[in-house]
Amino acid sequence: MAKNLLRAQVGFGMENKVSRSEVPEIFLHAGQHHVAASPTLLKMILGSCAGVFLFDPVLAMGGGTHYMLPHHGSGNPSARYGDIAIPNLLENFRALGSNRKNLEARVFGGGSMLSALREMPGKHRGPIGQRNVEIAKEILAAASIPVVDRDVLGSRGRMVTMVSSTGEVTLEFISQSDGH
Repeated sequence: MAKNLLRAQVGFGMENKVSRSEVPEIFLHAGQHHVAASPTLLKMILGSCAGVFLFDPVLAMGGGTHYMLPHHGSGNPSARYGDIAIPNLLENFRALGSNRKNLEARVFGGGSMLSALREMPGKHRGPIGQRNVEIAKEILAAASIPVVDRDVLGSRGRMVTMVSSTGEVTLEFISQSDGH
């Protein structure tokens, strides 16, 4: 069942609505991010991974990142980790002229999909999905970026789509079980 989380961005008139069939679509896999300065559909399928969409209503520009784990630790820095992916996304917005004070965030995913992944050894304890959501909240709060929409945790996968030029988000649940 599809759930339309955000029908229209506050302050935009009908002339700014974009037909989803008229714009290119970019599917973001784990470790990928994209910022679109022109209307684009950004899509992610999330289980325990988390996805962060950013939207700048002043520039009508949006982007997103999809990451698997919260911290890169001592390994190679990679956008598969939230503590690398989110700052990279913020830097991409800055490079395209976005002012951080105009940004708003939407956070999705972090489900507890597989019992084997609920606990991982190391200094960071707790379910992977929960830790993925927590790192997003920490980084966004430190950057003073409000989270205006979210659907996180639980035991179901999600397909999330954002229209980059309006910030409109659609959420569809793709799993009814908890992966046991």
